[in-house]
Amino acid sequence: MITPMKKVLIAGRATDRDKVLCALRDEGIVHVEPVYPELVAAPPNLQKQIDQAAKAIDSVAKLKPIPEKDSSLKVSPADLVEQVNGLTEERARLQSELMDLKKQPDSVAPWGRIHREDLDGLRRAGLAVEFFICPDGLQDLIEAELIHIVTKQSGLVYLLAISRQPIPSTAAATRILQPQKDRFQLEQEQANLTAELDHIEDALRALAARRDAMKAFHAELEQNKRFAEVELSLMSEGSVFVLKGWLPASAAFSLESNFAGKGLSIGIKFSDPDTDELPPTKLQNPWWCRPIQVLYKVLGITPGYHEVDISPFFLPFLTIFTAMLFADAGYGLVALAALLLAYKPATARGVPKDLLQLFLVLFAGVVSYGLMTNTYFGETLIKLTSFDSMSPDGEAFLKKCCFFLGALHISIAHLWKIRRAPIGLASLAELGWVLFVWAMFALVNVLVLGETQPPWMIPLFGVSLGLVLVFTSPSWNPVTALSRGLGSIALSAAAFLSDIISYIRLWAVGLAGGILAASFNELAGPLPLFFAVVILVAAHFMNIALCMVAVFAHGVRLNLLEFSNHVGMEWSGREYEPFRKN
Repeated sequence: MITPMKKVLIAGRATDRDKVLCALRDEGIVHVEPVYPELVAAPPNLQKQIDQAAKAIDSVAKLKPIPEKDSSLKVSPADLVEQVNGLTEERARLQSELMDLKKQPDSVAPWGRIHREDLDGLRRAGLAVEFFICPDGLQDLIEAELIHIVTKQSGLVYLLAISRQPIPSTAAATRILQPQKDRFQLEQEQANLTAELDHIEDALRALAARRDAMKAFHAELEQNKRFAEVELSLMSEGSVFVLKGWLPASAAFSLESNFAGKGLSIGIKFSDPDTDELPPTKLQNPWWCRPIQVLYKVLGITPGYHEVDISPFFLPFLTIFTAMLFADAGYGLVALAALLLAYKPATARGVPKDLLQLFLVLFAGVVSYGLMTNTYFGETLIKLTSFDSMSPDGEAFLKKCCFFLGALHISIAHLWKIRRAPIGLASLAELGWVLFVWAMFALVNVLVLGETQPPWMIPLFGVSLGLVLVFTSPSWNPVTALSRGLGSIALSAAAFLSDIISYIRLWAVGLAGGILAASFNELAGPLPLFFAVVILVAAHFMNIALCMVAVFAHGVRLNLLEFSNHVGMEWSGREYEPFRKN
């Protein structure tokens, strides 16, 4: 249900502005509407602090804290954030250097474990020391008193030439510059960098013990940001300011009485929203369908204030659709067990309870449907019913169930439109569409399933289309009424056929998942036990993941597109976000 809202205007003296805003934040029920939305932005310095705090929290989120050894670490939250970010940046720099160093030994590897200091000593003694690469067998062409072959690779000889005189160039060999660092220097530098990284990691783990303080600091900064945004949302005229917002109609009296008790000189005016205004949407549903609201947040959708809340139908139908898309009790039991085991730890880490409860409901439906169809990990391990989904009769029954669900779903949408609109002659047109749905349901069964045409199908088409034709736009002018009715039929009638048939995806996707699961079982059957278990676990988990994708691609779609289109919903709303302390 969408909560009725009231528009509120609050006027007060500019000198009392901060007190009024603090009192308003304490109430936590007014959704503040900015006068000039384009000017509402957090101060750059404050936003930078928020970003830095979030970055610091993220840096230590996965670290295992260790007790602080240094009392100097007990600093203010702002300095704590600065320390974490500084160490994180230093760690990133050192890791980059270490990666570069690890690549360099490959370039000096052909030259063996030669010490640079030894070569420098030979040069100080007046000897010429040069590096060469030449084809194997041609090294004798190099004019040097001592030729030391370091290594041979792919027909090439890597060698070191030493002489009392400068070593002339030769076409048979390529002179190579001496590497700037030898293998020993690179190994030592890697060891030093690794030690520094370990030290930084220990320091970060010590700071991670105070991540709760960083989270509290981040939350305080977010509060300050929201306060600053609300300040910028006001309209000021000299010594007076005006605040505009929305609140639930049931909370209007309490807001007025609470402000009166605070001794603030302000004026409050309440009014109903105009038809061209779009108040924020606050959903208030019974406990049993409330979990579906978290899905709206995940998808970033909100019903418009002047639209309807389809939650009471969204959750039951999504449960049925999910059950048919998974079509496997084994998958449902695995998912339910995992959710129940993870429920407490997940909620302790901040995962919304409604999200977990939503999936508990959905997978309970999967288990129920799988038990009815005798399907467990693609096999019939326990036969609780006589139903066989793979038989011709079973397939025909499931297809008909899909078409029935589609007709029922679309009928509910049009009945809801009748309920929302004032009762009148136009209601008969919507009733005509409801009747048309069931005539189309019969036609789909004839075309797709090859059923015998029922005797009532053609008469029902005639009655339903007649109601739509005459009452879509009732008018004393029959030409106007009939032309608009014809237009409505031309634009919408064919869509009913495609919409009802589109529900067959529930059976098709469930069948595909079942065939895939059975194929995995057949593939793993001849293998040794260990490999069979590994393949089955990996394959079935992949199938579960594909089924989850199908829930969003098909189950959610049938509610958000097919059903919503027939209800007339555009999901044009914005969420109710009161100004309050979090």
